[in-house]
Amino acid sequence: MCYGPKSPRNSRVSVMRIQTFLAVLSAATLGLAAMIAAPDRASAQPRQRGQRRTAQPAQPSEGTAEGPTAPAPTIADLGTIVPRLQSANPDEVREAIDLLSVIDRREVVAPLADLLRSGQPDAITDRALEALRGLADPTSLDVLTEFTRHRRAGARRRAYQAIAAVEDRRVAALLEQGLRDSDRSVRATVALALGNIGSRSSVDVLFRAFDRGVVEAAVAIGKLGDGRSVERFSTQLGQQPLSVMLSGYEQFLRRTDIDEDVKVQIVNRLGEVSGRTVREFLAQELTRLGERDRSRYRQVVQDTLRRIPVDGDTRRTTTVGGPAAPATTTTTGGAQ
Repeated sequence: MCYGPKSPRNSRVSVMRIQTFLAVLSAATLGLAAMIAAPDRASAQPRQRGQRRTAQPAQPSEGTAEGPTAPAPTIADLGTIVPRLQSANPDEVREAIDLLSVIDRREVVAPLADLLRSGQPDAITDRALEALRGLADPTSLDVLTEFTRHRRAGARRRAYQAIAAVEDRRVAALLEQGLRDSDRSVRATVALALGNIGSRSSVDVLFRAFDRGVVEAAVAIGKLGDGRSVERFSTQLGQQPLSVMLSGYEQFLRRTDIDEDVKVQIVNRLGEVSGRTVREFLAQELTRLGERDRSRYRQVVQDTLRRIPVDGDTRRTTTVGGPAAPATTTTTGGAQ
């Protein structure tokens, strides 16, 4: 065999063989890649269909967390729900209370009253009182009245809130008793409730509570009092914190059944007090009235605002009429 130099023809053949080999190798590589990618593409298609299916109303199987919602209980279910109130499992008792609340019928009051009177943990007691508040049935007033004397302020407060939700002629008198409760939060809740239910007959009682320090009574007085009540309320200007007085004046000023002259008197009194807090209050009132208001009252508010200074005004740190806080001298821009 001769090992001489290769002929040109042999060189061309070798190059062609190498090119053919590389082409075959490239095709094989592409084919293998396609085979590997095929399962991914196949699996991707069902996921897309699944996403489209989830856009349709779900049809989950029963017994799962995503299962169909149980039908709302009715009065026909009372016989199966009430026995669960006697369960030793607190969760089951709470669930039974919630189901009874959904029924929203007078027949539900008696089982809840029996539950409360049987003596329950605080959480169960509070939940049952909230349920009676939602029912707002006059037949619940007896048990709610009992719980206005409960050892816990939280239970007493919920009992009064539930009483306030009931429409009955006895409600105002029951709420008035709460103005003497030993807990401040209960007294505040009751005072605000009397204003919210519109108990105008309670104005004198609210004034007495106001004199005893139930500051929330100011809001109720502002909602319920007449023109003469404004004058009586204003006697406390300088005795009560200014913020408390403004909470009552705000209610008076927003009412449409209060004469304009009375409102003008309120603004004039506040103009005499002056100060930044009054200015902010009157500015809010002017905004509330709006630019289209052409009443004399709005003009008085605007004029009073102009008379209250802005620069150098310091916020009061004492009640109105008390000793003024000493003004502090500041320098600006390097001036001495």
